[in-house]
Amino acid sequence: MKKLFAFCLILAVKFAGAQVQHVCSQSKLSASLRNTLTKNNLNSAEASLIEKYDVGFHHLSLAVERTGTAIKGSVRTIARSRVAQLDTFLFQLHSNFIVDSILTPSQDRLPFAKMGNVTAVLLPQSVGLNQIIDLTIYYRGTPPSGASAAIGNGFSNRASPTYGNQITWSLSEPYSAYEWWPCKQSLQDKIDSCFISITTDTSNKVGSNGNLVSIEPKDNGKHTYHWQTRYAMNYYLVALTVGQYREYVSYAKPKQIADSILIQNYIYNATAYNNNKASIDITAKQLELFSDLFGVYPYHKEKYGHMMAPFSGGMEHQTMSSMGIFNFGIVAHELGHQWFGNHVTCATWSDIWLNEGFASYTEYLAAKYLNSPANALSVLNGMHTSAKAGIGSVYVTDTNNVSRIFSSALTYEKGGSAVRVLHYILGDSLFFDMCRTYLNKHGNGNASTADLAQVCKEISGKNLDYYFDQWIYGAGFPSYQIKWNYKGGKLFVKLTQSNAQDANNVFNLSLPLLIRRAGASDTLVYLNNTKSNELFEIGLTDSVNFIQLDPENWILKNVQVTFDGGLNALSGLNPEEDFLVYPNPAKDVIHFSASQSRGMRMEVYNMLGVLCLEETIGSEQFVDVRSLEKGIYFYKIIGSASHYSGKIIIE
Repeated sequence: MKKLFAFCLILAVKFAGAQVQHVCSQSKLSASLRNTLTKNNLNSAEASLIEKYDVGFHHLSLAVERTGTAIKGSVRTIARSRVAQLDTFLFQLHSNFIVDSILTPSQDRLPFAKMGNVTAVLLPQSVGLNQIIDLTIYYRGTPPSGASAAIGNGFSNRASPTYGNQITWSLSEPYSAYEWWPCKQSLQDKIDSCFISITTDTSNKVGSNGNLVSIEPKDNGKHTYHWQTRYAMNYYLVALTVGQYREYVSYAKPKQIADSILIQNYIYNATAYNNNKASIDITAKQLELFSDLFGVYPYHKEKYGHMMAPFSGGMEHQTMSSMGIFNFGIVAHELGHQWFGNHVTCATWSDIWLNEGFASYTEYLAAKYLNSPANALSVLNGMHTSAKAGIGSVYVTDTNNVSRIFSSALTYEKGGSAVRVLHYILGDSLFFDMCRTYLNKHGNGNASTADLAQVCKEISGKNLDYYFDQWIYGAGFPSYQIKWNYKGGKLFVKLTQSNAQDANNVFNLSLPLLIRRAGASDTLVYLNNTKSNELFEIGLTDSVNFIQLDPENWILKNVQVTFDGGLNALSGLNPEEDFLVYPNPAKDVIHFSASQSRGMRMEVYNMLGVLCLEETIGSEQFVDVRSLEKGIYFYKIIGSASHYSGKIIIE
């Protein structure tokens, strides 16, 4: 007893002070939209101590009912020491809970001190580097109900206002897993494997991560659902729901593997099933599509599925998303997270756009490949429109502010728009190659924005720092004012770019311009825009009736186009800056147009980076490309003071 008293006294001193939105965004923000939340509930000393071990395994054995949030049970944790000498094991558990005991595998009781939301355990002997820690925490209590978590509460109970089912469910992102189970809330420390055993009334079903390995009968009208996942998983993705569900099963059959993938759905009742069956059934097609685009579904040896709970939106719990509603877009979004967010998780909450931006973009990709062009365009336009409301950078600078972390306009919509721009810069083939490489390289782990930038550089052979500086770390988006005139066989285009949020953040893009001419097919040219004000001249034999910037809506932007009959000369141009390449796509020749004659070197490379063509060009030069095979190529124009690059399609 004296040893324990001294231990508690030391710890008490040592840890003093430890105390229109996207529908997915809505589900992760409380109704009050709090401005701040104490980050991860740890002070600096506690944060340092909790990182001294690496979690390998958790087994949650809990008693939970659909009628309330009371929890009683245990969590076994097996971890490995990261330091040469570890004598204190720290974990997080909300102050509402009572810790009854902490036992070793031999049933020895370990001394511990619970101080607010942190508990410190004195290990029986010091643990060396890479040695194992194995202990089981027995606890009980009722989770907090003050909407202190990002999604209201980490653990909640409510009846569905539409269907009447009373459900108990968890939603832990970003900092609220500790509100219902003893854990380590560290993005960098993924759990290698996790078992979830939930004992409840026999009228209930329990949804959770991984495979349902058994339903074990118990006494007194109870049974235990045993779920197991053997894939690496972050703390906030551990999940459960309890309710009187109807189970609905289907299968996906991606061509990358021989076996089918189980899609296991826990739906409220027959009415909910009838109302949502069409949206649920699209899951298989979306899973097969994303497997084609990004690589086979990461958890194909277990399952995918949905478990309904009465909240707005969805939450991408690993292998079984929690769903408040069903529609085509949200099903795609939460499924897309299984690749972007779960398989590869953001390294820090500052990098949350890597989860949410890519998942938002999968909504568009699903609409493009599985729905009509009109529907895909509607999804894209909606994303861009919502993104324009965002003030600040996509990258999160204040991770204490949960409302900012899950900003609908910035993290989701502008994040998705930024992914769209990256897709445009890289082109189809390189973009999806980049996605697969990123997922393969960082799968079952974490990645930062810098990690994605490095993969982009490796795949494209280009330094895309300018893209990340402008679209991810920078604020705002471009607004273009375009004036044009056709005279004397030439199209004159004056482009003015502005950024309402940051005048110094000038977006560097090769802008696609559609030109519609009388008596000729449409022509697509690219304006290499790097400055706030630029003038372009394009030689055309037919008069121009209409121009449109970015006809496929690749770029988040505002555009105003006006005809100006007085625009007829290129004045004040830097001869090294104004350069056009057209038509694109091309068949026989490429036309390189410069503002005035000068010698520049042109190099054309294939997708493998092999030099295929090299010529010296002047102000107006037609280059024969009939020797090139059909496909996507990259060109470089190298002058005395600057150079340009872009892509060209040979048909």
